[in-house]
Amino acid sequence: MIGTTALLLLAIGVVACADGSDSSPSTPSVTAPSIVTTTSSSTSNSTSSITSTSTSTTSTTTSEPPASPEADVRAAIALAQQTFSDCLVAMPRCDPSTLDVARAGALLERNVARVSEWNGAGYTVRNRDQFRYVIEAVTLNPDGRTASATVCIADGSDLVNPGAGPGGADVIIDDSYTSGRSAWDMRLDPDGRWRAYDAPAVGPTESSDVCPAG
Repeated sequence: MIGTTALLLLAIGVVACADGSDSSPSTPSVTAPSIVTTTSSSTSNSTSSITSTSTSTTSTTTSEPPASPEADVRAAIALAQQTFSDCLVAMPRCDPSTLDVARAGALLERNVARVSEWNGAGYTVRNRDQFRYVIEAVTLNPDGRTASATVCIADGSDLVNPGAGPGGADVIIDDSYTSGRSAWDMRLDPDGRWRAYDAPAVGPTESSDVCPAG
């Protein structure tokens, strides 16, 4: 049986169901009022004047402002959390290669190894709605290509062997509740994507939710 901290060691900086972060709301197009121009012309053989009216409409469109680097980092963390959570729920048929969209380096290697191990054992994860995370802080480095983030997680999901018990019941492998913080090492890769390269635990692991409201 996997120890009670197995899910947390994988979950801190690794596991989550989360929405993306978008700090750039769309800006609607702005249409200027119609401009009406009136001109008069007359002929030498007529006492009446001919008046013509032309209408022109101009419009201006404001473009959506670019996302800030901090927003990009937050969005990358959200993607890393979501793709890993999707993978856990898809076990034992998760394709670990899906994780490299937002992970790289040592973190990706550890995650792929663990998912492959759990795939092979036939495990899956239940109760993902009992997991949450909060990005508490993001610090951008002067080079503009690296950043660190403090992420708090609270995980009440269960690692199970589905249908392995009497009558086809799930066998619980690890259902311990864990909560704690991790320091995410974020880097901007040549393909323009921010990825997590490591996420070591920071401080103690608790058995109750220590994260602020998200």
